[in-house]
Amino acid sequence: MDRRADKLEENILTLFKQACRQGRLDVAEHLLRALEASSEKGSRAGLSGGREALINAYRTVAKLR
Repeated sequence: MDRRADKLEENILTLFKQACRQGRLDVAEHLLRALEASSEKGSRAGLSGGREALINAYRTVAKLR
């Protein structure tokens, strides 16, 4: 994955975590979907960079419980 895509996913992940901390789960849900879409697109292209951000986001969700 090119560096711009990695940076985009890093930014989305940062915003996702911030939304979770602030209790804005409605916003967090949209950001999680963006990470899922990015990961899916990367997987089809044979890239795995977005998958790491997605896994990190899922770990954040698990900690909310």
